[in-house]
Order: sequence, then C-alpha cells, then structure tokens
Amino acid sequence: MTRSRFLTPGICAVLAAALTAVVPTVLSQTSSPQSDQSPWFGLPLPPGIGDPHQPTVAAEEASPAPAEYPAEEAGYTTLQGERIYPLVDEIIGFSRQSRAQGNRVWGRVTGFPSLEATIEWTAQQFRDAGLSSVEVHEYDGEGEFWWPRDWEVRLLGDARFGTDSDDVVLESSLVTSGSDIPDGTLTASLVYTGHITEALPDTDVRGKIAVQHLTPNTGAYSERTPTRERARQLMARGAVAVINVVEQTGNMHTRDFSNCNGPCFNVGTADGEFLEAAIAAAAERGLADALRVRLSLDAENLTGLEGQNAVGIVQGSGDGNVVINAHADGWYDAAGDNADGLAVLIAMARHFAMPENRPDRTLVFVATGGHHSTGLNGPANFVADYPGILADTVLVLNLEHIAQFEITSGDWTVGPHEQPMSFSITNSAPFLVNLMREGVERYGFNLNEQFRTNAPGDLGGYRPLELPMVQAIHSGPMYHASGDVLGTISVPGLERAARFYTWFVDEVASAEREQIDPR
Repeated sequence: MTRSRFLTPGICAVLAAALTAVVPTVLSQTSSPQSDQSPWFGLPLPPGIGDPHQPTVAAEEASPAPAEYPAEEAGYTTLQGERIYPLVDEIIGFSRQSRAQGNRVWGRVTGFPSLEATIEWTAQQFRDAGLSSVEVHEYDGEGEFWWPRDWEVRLLGDARFGTDSDDVVLESSLVTSGSDIPDGTLTASLVYTGHITEALPDTDVRGKIAVQHLTPNTGAYSERTPTRERARQLMARGAVAVINVVEQTGNMHTRDFSNCNGPCFNVGTADGEFLEAAIAAAAERGLADALRVRLSLDAENLTGLEGQNAVGIVQGSGDGNVVINAHADGWYDAAGDNADGLAVLIAMARHFAMPENRPDRTLVFVATGGHHSTGLNGPANFVADYPGILADTVLVLNLEHIAQFEITSGDWTVGPHEQPMSFSITNSAPFLVNLMREGVERYGFNLNEQFRTNAPGDLGGYRPLELPMVQAIHSGPMYHASGDVLGTISVPGLERAARFYTWFVDEVASAEREQIDPR
C-alpha cells in the first residue's frame, strides 16, 4: 500500500510561495536534495502506476462482521456472500480483458466490446437462472462521445536539474473529458497555482501549464465543480493547459473534472508529489522557466455507437411488476461501481427464479449500459422501448455501489464496515420508509439515518415514469478511480445487501399499490 506523503492542504499554500525563501523548508519536509549533481534535484522518482488491479489501501486489514439474518432465511444460499463474490470477480474480468487488449482507458465501456460482452454474459446468467423473456436490448447512441485513445504527461529532463535527469513520464496521468490539443502535442513551462480552495494567486500563467492541487474529502466527485471552475479561470488568464494533482493515495488514475475549456490532465498522489517538489526545487535554483512538460493527446468524438441492456423476467402471480436495475458498465475494474450491484442483481434473479421463492408481483431484472457514456443512457432507452412492461410497474429499485469497504480519506484506513450509503425514496411513502428502517435493523445494511427524495445515479433514466424509485448509493474515495478493485469489496457486505434488497422486494411485491404510492 502506498500512502500519501503530502503534508496537508496547507502545503499547497507553501508550494505556491515557492519563489520565496520557504522553498528549502518545503523540500526538507518532502525529500531533501542529495547533491547538486543528483538526478532531478535529488528527489526520488515517482514509482509509476504499478499493478492497478491491486488495492491502494490496506484492504486486507478489514475485518467485517459476518452477515446476520433470521433463521428462516438460512436456506437462501444464492444470497451468500461467498457465492456472490466470484460473480463480482467474473464481472471485473471483462474490465481486465479490456486493459489487456491495450485500452488506455479500460473498463466495461458502453459502445465498446467490453460492455457488450458483459451484457451478453449477464443475459446468459438470467437464462441459466430460469428467467423468462430474456433478451439483449440493443439501442443506438445519440450525439458524440468524446474518447481519448492515447495521451502522455512528460516532464522533460535537463542536465541543469542534475546529472542523468532524464525525462519522467507521469504514468498516473489521465486526460479529462473534452480536452483537445490541436496539433497533438503541447510543450510549456510550469507554474504552481495552489490548492483549489484558495483564491488564484497573482501569478502570470500566460503561455504556461498551470498546476493546481485538490484534496477530495470523499471521492473526486465532491470536487468536480470547484476543480473545473478554477481550471476555467486559469485558462481564461492565459494558461495553455491545467494539471490537477489529485491528493488521494497511491498513484491512481482518477476521472472527473471534464470540460475545463482547454487541455486538462489529472495526476495521482505520488506523481503529483514529485511534480510539485520539482517545481519548488527548480524555483529555488532559478530554473523555474527551464522546468517544462510536454503534453500529448490523441482523442476524437465518436458517433454511431450502440449500447446494450440485458432484460429478464420472473413471472409473479399477481398484478403489477417491480423493476430491479443495476448498471453493468464502469471505468477501470469498477468493482464498487458497479460490479457489486450487478452481482447482487444476478444473485437476486437466481433466488426469485426458484419456484419456492416466486413473488406475488412480476419482477423485471434489467442490467443497463450507458451510465458512463454520453448519449448511450441504458435506462432511458429501456423506458422508451418497453412501454408495455413498464405500463404496470409499481416501483423501480436500483442497485448501485453497495458493498465497498468503508475507506477513510486522509489516513486511508479501511474500517470494519461497508461504506455508509445515502438512501433515496423518491416519494417518501411511509410504508417504504418504515420498510427500509426495519430492513436496516434486520440485516445491518449501512444506510445513513436520513433518507433522501432525490435519486442520483442510474435512476435518472426512469424519471419519466413518475413512479416511486428507491436506491442506496455512495460516492466514496475510490469513486471513478482505478483503485476501485476487487480487494475493496466486502464479502459479508455483498450478503447484507443481497438479503436486505431481497426481503425488501418480497415485501413490496405483496403490498397494496396504495401503500407503495399513496398519492
């Protein structure tokens, strides 16, 4: 495990003043130069990206409590965490294949073979479980989808930085959506502009690559707006590009912060530490303008892409149906976003397909694409193309981000529980609220105490139905980062989620319509 060695957000203010006499203090608190002839001012070189399929936190130290459930549910073996965890691993396998095939942005990406294979596999899981009317629903994308094929952030070596100061490629770099370099490459000197929580310094950024620092309190999701808006301010002042140093842990790829009004790149913790220390060291030696970075980018706007959903039905004995949704796509290994949700969807399908577990209402299981791909929203296309099924739907349940270990930003420890989740019941129906609170007590599912009515995530595509919608979701520290890997998923947490949602669906399937939607 690699922990951040950044001091605090306050180090950013210190680095912003690197042209003053405090620079030696900063360097002494990171890595002091060995000698004037040591490569790169004597700074240790960044370690590279390493194995991105391994956790960047000490997940092996977690000790989650076993799942608890009523004795009468002991026979629900399809809901055991030990049986769901291999499904998570198999789903992640499609992402690993994507990376092995040479994709710089790997994952289960809608519009590409990796997601199509995941959906075909899911449909086969539905068939094997005994669901009826199983099909792969194909739909056309709309508009353009920005896609980077290749990119690089290269810190250019110079003998003035020390003997054998060769070029350094920052392997954790990731170009943000909407970026463009017209000629493919851009080379400029660097200027440090501080932490995104600070006002922009009175520093000339014209013609330079601006470096700004952010410290997500949870995941990078929480810093989207301030990071993007500050980058736009820097571009407006004449910066030719922006590098966002994302202070989390290890040296992860991190997404988000799109549309900066110019070329914008994220770098991970270890790369960012080296970059900022090099800026400070160069400034101390009067070499600030000599420290240069070459950015390269090969990207395009794709059109004509196709998306896929997998649909399967468990026929109930009564009227109405319940839609159970999980998105199948994800960036990088995407264990908690959303291999865990998809695996629990399959486990629930297996459970309810058994004759002894058939519900009163019909259950419609949907594994959707397009959650992360512009113009390819799976739920929206499912709603548009399946009016017959949805005409008698009483509730939509979404399974998203449901079993990742609780990871604490800052010290990056892994706790004995799963990540606490925000819970949404869009119509605040008393029956549903009481049901959820009873389920928390029954299974120990880690929901925040206050329930919400807004429904972020994959439920957006279902809003035109104007139906009650329910989900638990979190945007923890590994959100949209390459550190979202199998080792961060809790086996008991998978079982807690599966049993909680299965019990909830059973109760909803036998409830009166007026209880579910009392309007």
